[in-house]
Amino acid sequence: MKTSLYHRLRSVGAIGLFSLLLLSLLPSCAKDTPDNKYRGENKIQLRLPDGSRSVLIAATSTSPIKVTVRLTSRRTDAVTLQLNLTGEAASSLTLSSKTLTIPAGQLEGEVVITPSAKGVTTQQQAKLSVTSSASGLMVEGDLTITISPFPVWTPTAAQQALIDGYRAKGIDLSTILGYHTVEGSVDWAGFTDPDYGRDIRSKATWRISGATMLVELSDRATADQPVLKFSYNALGLNDIYKKLWDGYTVDNLIYFYAEGTSSLEVMKAINWTQSSAETFNVVLDNVRVNASTGTLTFTGKRLSGMPATYPLREEESDSPIVVPFTYESSVWTRVMAKIAAEPTFKETVESADGMELYSILSNTGIDEDRTAEIGATEGHYVKPEGKIDLKKGTLSFTFPFHGYNSDYYSVVKVTSQQRK
Repeated sequence: MKTSLYHRLRSVGAIGLFSLLLLSLLPSCAKDTPDNKYRGENKIQLRLPDGSRSVLIAATSTSPIKVTVRLTSRRTDAVTLQLNLTGEAASSLTLSSKTLTIPAGQLEGEVVITPSAKGVTTQQQAKLSVTSSASGLMVEGDLTITISPFPVWTPTAAQQALIDGYRAKGIDLSTILGYHTVEGSVDWAGFTDPDYGRDIRSKATWRISGATMLVELSDRATADQPVLKFSYNALGLNDIYKKLWDGYTVDNLIYFYAEGTSSLEVMKAINWTQSSAETFNVVLDNVRVNASTGTLTFTGKRLSGMPATYPLREEESDSPIVVPFTYESSVWTRVMAKIAAEPTFKETVESADGMELYSILSNTGIDEDRTAEIGATEGHYVKPEGKIDLKKGTLSFTFPFHGYNSDYYSVVKVTSQQRK
């Protein structure tokens, strides 16, 4: 892991500089000045933080979508608007208010759309529309929200042959494969240093409730060894691990925006902001089933979870034993595309503090207690343990992980039940 800037900057002057740098990222709106005043027909605009009128979100996303409702020029009277969500996906979206008033002399207001599309299995779309305006203003256009569905897994002929072979041996994976509902908790350690991202500074217990996980037969499975792959929202951790990585990066107004890093350059290059709607999927492959003992083996080297295209790969000797998750992120998709088009951009990414996604979320090995190694005052280490109950169709996991610079080990405890 490269040398971090996290502990080099503490001065008030530096913090002030970070704030100025952050302001340079914010999308600008044309100011109503004599030189650039809009003189055309006054219209109502619906805009996302990136300036667009459409967004694609994952089915498990619960991140609020902020929508700016804007007039192209100020009025001397208040403008009251009625808004509505329509379309197949509307039932999975909650609008903060169906009425919005833009005060006299003001240009804009804001509404928030909150997703809750836990059961979406086909792509769905909704439109946010201004349905009426007391002042009869024209609307520039609707805003579109598209919800991407849960993936669907169908075993190949070779996988089905393996499944049939396991059943002949008394191991019926039909009670496990498919969608699961996950319940549990993550006890997050937090930081003594309070300067990390807004939602992860303090220790907390985060609940996982009703999350959807997809369980497949892994391509690593053999006739003698059943192996599972959690291809979607592994252990229900999508939202929590995204929150953690955001806290180390785009939500970390101190370290991520520090002078000398290239974080702002990365963010601008791929249009990544605190409010941009980003997808994040946690995958866990190579979960070995020990049917005779009802246990699961799921730890391995961190390096084994990294895709070959990940630009910040480490040496094999530096890879600790962790839960080797793979992370699929819309941010990284854009980073990879930028590197492919402009190879020198990799150097920019490497010098942006906090971009080491894999080592940030699994900084320390978990094959034994390394509390003293991380300088923790409290252990909180637990031995990784996985169980499977083929009759009940349940999986359960307990394991620790150590986020970079967190006070001690955090602990995940989850149980999943196959959906009938």
